[in-house]
Amino acid sequence: MDSETEEKLTVIANKARLAEGIEGIRSILLTMYRFPSLKNKKVAQKTGIAIPALAAARGELVKAGIIADKTFLGEQGKVWVRKNLNLTYDYDPFLDEFDFTLDDIPEDFLYLKEIETYLKDRPKAEYALDQSHANLLTILKRTFYLLKKGDIEGRKIIFLGDDDATSIAVALTGLAKEITVLDVDERILDFLSTVILQKSLKNINVVHHDLRNPCPTDIQNNYDIVIMDPPYTNEGLRLFLKRAREVLKSSLKIDAKIYPIIGKKCFLCFGNKPPKETLNVQLSILDHGFILKEMLPNFNHYKGASIIGQFSHLYYLQSVITTSTPFNYNYESHPIYTSELKKGRDLSFRPIGYHFTGEMRFNSKDLLMDNKVIFQAFQESLTSAELAIIDIYNHNYHPYGYSVVAILETSHAAVHTWPEHGYVSIDFFICDEFQKGLKALNILKRKLNPKITKFFYIERGKESKESYNPIEIRG
Repeated sequence: MDSETEEKLTVIANKARLAEGIEGIRSILLTMYRFPSLKNKKVAQKTGIAIPALAAARGELVKAGIIADKTFLGEQGKVWVRKNLNLTYDYDPFLDEFDFTLDDIPEDFLYLKEIETYLKDRPKAEYALDQSHANLLTILKRTFYLLKKGDIEGRKIIFLGDDDATSIAVALTGLAKEITVLDVDERILDFLSTVILQKSLKNINVVHHDLRNPCPTDIQNNYDIVIMDPPYTNEGLRLFLKRAREVLKSSLKIDAKIYPIIGKKCFLCFGNKPPKETLNVQLSILDHGFILKEMLPNFNHYKGASIIGQFSHLYYLQSVITTSTPFNYNYESHPIYTSELKKGRDLSFRPIGYHFTGEMRFNSKDLLMDNKVIFQAFQESLTSAELAIIDIYNHNYHPYGYSVVAILETSHAAVHTWPEHGYVSIDFFICDEFQKGLKALNILKRKLNPKITKFFYIERGKESKESYNPIEIRG
């Protein structure tokens, strides 16, 4: 959707106090477009939105002149949805089951089978990068699943790695607003570029990038959908989840006001693990602000890939934790691939917590002489990030200087000032979501407005690395 439509639906969601936000409004319109005769109860079941909230949202859509009434899209509504949401299918394009063969593909989508002619030219899988090629049926099933969910039509989609060439199948539908592929392997990007040129595919571009480095700023906070098949380690998964949060749209500015955005999608392909490691996989998903909406076991089939038994699951994730914090972090020195980790290490690492450290420097000592301002900024940074405070201790030094320490439900946080040097040190340790630590740092920075900042973090636990990673917060 364009920015005007995005703003309009965001305002509607805000007026309706819809917890699901703009993506909830879109899901209501998508469902009404595909299933015009459904009653409230069925629409609520398909969207996952409670009936009272659904009624409030549809009431605001009527007031905005988008739909005819609370239960009917109307011809004007259909035209609006087609034009502004770029929806094509006014029916459910697939059955609920995805257990079919190539011979079962609906006639309307047989053209996608032509991708088979390109797959033979895919670069040989580089096992050191945990690559393994999905077969043709898997690539088509992924595309069909996205179509069924309504997550290709008019959407901005980014692939974090694509040695399978699923992006080509998605691009062949001609329904996405924009497709971007990031990959560290230049062979893959050359292959994809060749196919894109041969087929004259529009709205798709490829970018050479190592996800251990921060994503380019022009693609951050930009996409509706992330599709990824990360390395088979939990370390690799956690890195890719961080990058997914970095590129998915999480906020929108309308008339100088920031509106948080939740509900953006991540389609994750990840191999089967023993129960304890599977628990860590699912906890990692939660750590990074996603919930698991659906999981299709053994959905993906690969050629080779003996390490995951030639199968992996498809996880359908949705973002639920928001932050207006623009940030970058490096992961360059950390191993993420199976070949890097398999010797002498448990591959199921999940941190006990996150340790954020940093410093702020000021041109003037005046602000740092006001301990009340420091205290209020510190307290608000924690409470706004939903970090529960158990108790706070503070101490005034003479002739000046100040320390404030909070005991949190999930560990501790501290700030210390040296007014004579225009200097503040920060130390946050939280056993909570990574995003909350970032948000707390961002709020503290905005409240105090320092001249220079430096922030670092490390994932803490018995197997954690010893080096701190820099974070750039530009808020």
